[in-house]
Amino acid sequence: MQQTDILTHATSVNGEALPENNPTLKLRDYQESSITELTRRHQSGAHRLILCLPTGAGKTVTFAEMTRRTLESLPKARVLILVDRIELLHQAAMTLQRADIQAGVLSAGCRRMPATQVIVAMVETYYRRVEKGWSIPNLSLIIIDEAHKGNFRKVVELHPNTPMVGATATPLSASKQAPLNTYFEDIVVGTHIHSLIEAGHLALPRYFAVPVQLQAGKGLDGDYKLNELYTDFDKPALYQGCVSNWQKHAEGQKTVIFCVNKLHTIRTAQAFTQVHEQVRYITSDTPDEERKATLQWFSNVSDAILVNCGILTTGFDEPTIECIVLNRATRSLPLYLQMCGRGSRTTDTKQAFTIIDMGNNIKDLGLWHEPYDWECIFRNGSVAAPQHAPVKSCPECQSIVALSTQTCPYCQHTFARKHRESIDAQEVETQEIVVDWSYLMQKEWSTMNVTELVMRASMGNPNTNKKQYKIQWIISCILNRENPRPMLEEFARLRGYKPHWVDYTLKEAGISSRKGSKR
Repeated sequence: MQQTDILTHATSVNGEALPENNPTLKLRDYQESSITELTRRHQSGAHRLILCLPTGAGKTVTFAEMTRRTLESLPKARVLILVDRIELLHQAAMTLQRADIQAGVLSAGCRRMPATQVIVAMVETYYRRVEKGWSIPNLSLIIIDEAHKGNFRKVVELHPNTPMVGATATPLSASKQAPLNTYFEDIVVGTHIHSLIEAGHLALPRYFAVPVQLQAGKGLDGDYKLNELYTDFDKPALYQGCVSNWQKHAEGQKTVIFCVNKLHTIRTAQAFTQVHEQVRYITSDTPDEERKATLQWFSNVSDAILVNCGILTTGFDEPTIECIVLNRATRSLPLYLQMCGRGSRTTDTKQAFTIIDMGNNIKDLGLWHEPYDWECIFRNGSVAAPQHAPVKSCPECQSIVALSTQTCPYCQHTFARKHRESIDAQEVETQEIVVDWSYLMQKEWSTMNVTELVMRASMGNPNTNKKQYKIQWIISCILNRENPRPMLEEFARLRGYKPHWVDYTLKEAGISSRKGSKR
């Protein structure tokens, strides 16, 4: 495919319209501060950096502006942008063109390395060309999209001395043997999902969940074995349950449904065609022209339902999506966040969207907009999903709310202090998940539990424009308690700290590590 074909119909990135041939992209404050911090860290000696921005935060726009500034400061520089999906290749090339940056596209059919200063390439294609002796003189910056995936490691090994930025929404390595901090020296976290929601850049999620019984085991990649997961989901009751819960909570909304595999995708689509006219599906077997036509149809039809498996998780931006149905289970936090993020774009008429979870994903992985301490996760070399804030079921209306909720916002039920009921795996009715942390703004720090401290710190101080409090502030609040050890241990588990961290922290604070009480 020629570069002109790639860019012909491109009009937006991440739901943001880009003016044609605009040499300076209009950045949001967190995008600007991310570039500034990356530059500062590089000048301090860190040559390989992770840029962490959530799905929908505009990673492509951010690294397009990074590219422009690199060329501006180093006129003879060459920049290489690597992706692992053809959709991301198109998206990156389009964004660069809109910023008036001439980029060559290196794809499987190319017979020579593009002569342009900026090259966008599929990572495997680039690696194979380098093996054949191809090279890029004066290479000054490499940008890797979806850097948490394992195929980037060979590029790092090829260019150990070239400045490199790895962009990802979830800095969790796909390999237990090679956490990201093995290859990257530091991390810059630009913003968090909940901050983007508060600023109006992402839509507010409304959650519903249907607990299911799963028998599927863990595969070599750490996720469920797909053949066994398909067996769990290929049941008439679950097909009907998926349809009926969509009818109950999202009928008429433009919907994307994520399934287990191709056959599950087809059968799910067949189930929905029994109750809705505008239903189509795509899989990896769908021809390119048909896929293109299907995506155009989906964009044009207001109540369309598009069923897929593994196709629309990355590189697909349709702001008008109103509902995401997770008709599968996953152990992968990156995959979970990517699927939910497909519905998070805002429009002039859309500020909220629906998530219907048919696979225990919220129970196992947490709420999509829950904040994570990515800096800590990166520095500790974590590869597993971090622990998440727990939820509980209201005994009166069965809505699912955060464990710290004191009064149910739906039925006004007041929870007893001893009530710690978690989501009941035997429930068969869909349950709405409600999270309202606003009460924390009036609550004293000294009375908060660990989950509340973490959430409150992420809210910052609107009176001073402080975006969020640092982790050290949370630790200080805990250390000021009469008996801080139990809370420190809970905080350590939540953040994935090593076992000796609690004793070390108590010792540094001059507190008896044996009892965890102040001397």
